[in-house]
Amino acid sequence: MSNGLWKWTIPILLFVVAYRYRYRVMNVMLGNFILRKLIVKFAMNIPGFRSKMIQSTFL
Repeated sequence: MSNGLWKWTIPILLFVVAYRYRYRVMNVMLGNFILRKLIVKFAMNIPGFRSKMIQSTFL
């Protein structure tokens, strides 16, 4: 029973901490050149995001 409780508690706590410090985590990730490059490359592979970015860039 205790093991099943930990399976739910730890992910919930990680989510709460990540949500609380989301802007700090985002600043750290975007402050690193290699991580920023990977994040932009990943985001540009999302069709909806890419079309919005291209549309707003080339008005």
